[in-house]
Amino acid sequence: LCLRENDLILLPKEIGELNRLRELHIQGNRLTFLPPELGNLDLLGHHCVVRMDNNPWVPPIADQLQLGVTHVIEYIRSDTYKYLFSRQQPGRSPPPKENDKSKKISRKRDNN
Repeated sequence: LCLRENDLILLPKEIGELNRLRELHIQGNRLTFLPPELGNLDLLGHHCVVRMDNNPWVPPIADQLQLGVTHVIEYIRSDTYKYLFSRQQPGRSPPPKENDKSKKISRKRDNN
């Protein structure tokens, strides 16, 4: 599933029901949280690909991402994260600023 560069601010919790999902590209959005339901998926196998860089993650997710995607998936499965997620109520605070996409190569190519 490729959702990159779409200025998304939330992923629906229903993404956790896509039990055949093996590839998830969410890089370059405005995501700060991941739904805990994403942890229900088997995204840690050697045939799985998860890309989530270039998002303004909350510090706990950003810290785990520095260690690797595996750490992020394990973290969002934890009770600690589920508690944080429920307390923060993602989507109720103003969304992060939009990404400046004017420098993207594809945008330059389309304008010529």
